[in-house]
Amino acid sequence: MPASIILGKETLTADPGVTIEKMMVSAGKHPDAFLYLFEGRPVPMTTVLEEDMKIDAIRVASGG
Repeated sequence: MPASIILGKETLTADPGVTIEKMMVSAGKHPDAFLYLFEGRPVPMTTVLEEDMKIDAIRVASGG
């Protein structure tokens, strides 16, 4: 089963073995604009996705 990243109403899917960062870039997203959670815990964008893994991506807003 593919891994998935959930971005609100949008879900990205990929084969296991790629990093969150690679998956986001290939989907045209800026990976550093999100915080990634796996089972409610933060994980780095260098995390290698495994089969059936579901990652929640939360957009980070910053400003001055």
